[in-house]
Amino acid sequence: MLALFVLLAAAPPAAARAEAASPLRARPAAHAASQDTVARARGDSARRPPRDSARARALEAVTVRAVRGGDAAVSQTTLGAPALRRSYTGQDVPLLLHQAPGVTTYAHGGAHWNYSYFRLRGIDQSRVNLTLDGIPLNEPEDQQLYFSNFADLASSIASVQVQRGVGTSSYGQASYGGSVNFESVPLGSTARGGEVQVGGGSFGAARAAAQYATGLGAGRTAAHLRFSNQRAEGYRRGSSHAGNSAFATAGYFGDRDLVKLTMLTGAASNGQAYTPVPLAALREDRRANPIAGVGDRFRQSLAALAYTRLLSRTTSLATTVYGFDAGGWYEYPTWAPGTATPRWELASRWGGVLTALRHASGGRTLDVGVHASDYRRDHTFAARPELDAPGYANRGLKREGSAFVKGSQALGPLTLHGDVQLRDAAFRYRPTPGDGVEPASVRWRFVNPRVGVSWQAAPPLRLFASAGATGREPTRADLLEGQDNVDPALAARVFPLDRIRPERVRDLEAGLEWRGAAWSVRADVYSMDFRDEIALVGRTAMLGADLRDNVATSSRRGLELDASWSPTAALTVAATVAASRNRVRRWRDPATDTLHTDVPPVLTPALVAGQQVSWRLRDGLVLTADGRYQSRQQLDLTGSRERSAPAFFVLDGGARVRLRRHELLLQGRNLLDRLAFPAGDVSDGVPRYFVLAPRSAEVMLRLAF
Repeated sequence: MLALFVLLAAAPPAAARAEAASPLRARPAAHAASQDTVARARGDSARRPPRDSARARALEAVTVRAVRGGDAAVSQTTLGAPALRRSYTGQDVPLLLHQAPGVTTYAHGGAHWNYSYFRLRGIDQSRVNLTLDGIPLNEPEDQQLYFSNFADLASSIASVQVQRGVGTSSYGQASYGGSVNFESVPLGSTARGGEVQVGGGSFGAARAAAQYATGLGAGRTAAHLRFSNQRAEGYRRGSSHAGNSAFATAGYFGDRDLVKLTMLTGAASNGQAYTPVPLAALREDRRANPIAGVGDRFRQSLAALAYTRLLSRTTSLATTVYGFDAGGWYEYPTWAPGTATPRWELASRWGGVLTALRHASGGRTLDVGVHASDYRRDHTFAARPELDAPGYANRGLKREGSAFVKGSQALGPLTLHGDVQLRDAAFRYRPTPGDGVEPASVRWRFVNPRVGVSWQAAPPLRLFASAGATGREPTRADLLEGQDNVDPALAARVFPLDRIRPERVRDLEAGLEWRGAAWSVRADVYSMDFRDEIALVGRTAMLGADLRDNVATSSRRGLELDASWSPTAALTVAATVAASRNRVRRWRDPATDTLHTDVPPVLTPALVAGQQVSWRLRDGLVLTADGRYQSRQQLDLTGSRERSAPAFFVLDGGARVRLRRHELLLQGRNLLDRLAFPAGDVSDGVPRYFVLAPRSAEVMLRLAF
């Protein structure tokens, strides 16, 4: 690795290559800005407001580029605003990501609000690095992001890049199963104007949103503001959702610097629906929800201040200081007549600072990133005397520091890529006073290297290959067997906090990009070998947390295809395919002491395929169709066919009518009314399923001003 970076520094510059954009997977302009654009933003002439939006985008995109793949030899898909808005009526962000290969999604409530999640190559989102403009979004303790807290977040997203495998280094937790990085609406290239959105549909859904952008004016400032409100009864009984959110950003654009303030806040109340249902109960009532009647309420806020400076025409430096504040409560039923519903409370605060240095000159790029954060969360339960369990108030604390260096060097048609990240993380458990439990702590250190090469074999054809390794620490729930408080009996089992070992993966990736005037193809093959994978075992703890355990060796190997074709200006066809063979080589069930060998991992289908058609009938009218196929997937690690979720195919469709600057969207979901189970688990030997909502429809009106 050191030799590669010496080569990057010493090799002479080569001419940069232009990159075409796929019709459906277009790269945002910020990531294709030319070097002369950056040079013009340097401001060597008389001081004056920036004269074009590309200049402003170059300033805004420094931290985004630091975590994105660019031309690196990694498997990646970038979804621009047109793809994100294709069928958007307010659904949670995870339910939009299935447009990328290898992504599966599901929602607790069956429809597209309440809690929803995605998996990448079968790896759940708590093991995927999530960032917004470079800011880490995974909460450090449970490494999760609950998108429900930020209703209508997609309205403030300009693009999202999904990297599969170990990808490239990022801020925050390791890019273990992959990374998903969001780029917010850019200030510098957004025209002045606003928009009001109103809509509604099946299952009591109603939504209203308004946003306004000032545009970049003569005063060198720009601002953007959005507010959203949405409500739904939900498909499953008791799976209601009520959420408000706001997004605001403002910036000052100098000749060579940018100061930008970003704020995101949201509050949501959800009916609890995180318990799946046995098939026998679903046959009697497809909307069954055994915990209907209890709920939660959470709020979460983010504030970030970023300063970017163009040090020269080839070098820029960006620093962001950020802070999160989150908290709320959730309930769990006792099913005991005459008792109050118990309530658990959580309160989190964390913040950090990240710095990105970028140098780009000719065919040479270098990115250096540094990040440090500090976190605490209070866990409280005080429902006495209704429950036998005593009240408690414990705290989890976590600190993290990381740094990465990555670069590339073009040598004629070849480009060498190198990337190494160092991470140090420490977790402390502070018990409830008087519980008779001593504090406990654990610390992890990781070195995560990656190398790759890409070859521009011909103007439309690029080949790439990479190798990387990364490690990731367990979550608090992993360490504490899914429990929220440690009593002396549990402490005897889980202390010291080394019962669950960190998981590590070695990843080999190779692929090609082949583009023509009206088509594009991207194909990847991969081999991921895991050591001590912290894998789902199919069981849950009392409060619904998924239980996971180390499996000594496991693997995922597969092929991914992402293609689009526009035979005419009016018609576009796209398809994604992810075919894989996934195996856990050995796992011993601690409950039965049974050894299982060569079994598929949980919730990892061998085949996932998507199809998209967009047909413009006339000016202002577009019809769309979206199909998704997901093969059978296991619900636990026994390999039993009886403990699996069957394959399914779902078809959605919509019509979009544009009248001048206004737009009307009619969207249908599950048009074939298929009974589908996108996820589930096993309880007491009985498989349980999350169900997909039946045929439904939504309408949304977008009024621009």
